[in-house]
Amino acid sequence: MATVTNILPLNTIVIPAPTTTVARALVATAVAVETWAMRRSTRKHLKDMPDYLLQDIGLTHVQADQETRKVFWRA
Repeated sequence: MATVTNILPLNTIVIPAPTTTVARALVATAVAVETWAMRRSTRKHLKDMPDYLLQDIGLTHVQADQETRKVFWRA
């Protein structure tokens, strides 16, 4: 019999579902803050990438510049 295992990304945190309104709000806030931090970090790295790496991931210098100019709360 085959066993199915779920493999999560390394930066994934698994927590039980919150049961109260306050707990849900706190979890939603924590998730939003983590998302913003990840966007900021990713955009910072994108800004420092040389052109040959940008080309490797399919972005032009102009597209990378546009992405790095976005504020952290914009997707």
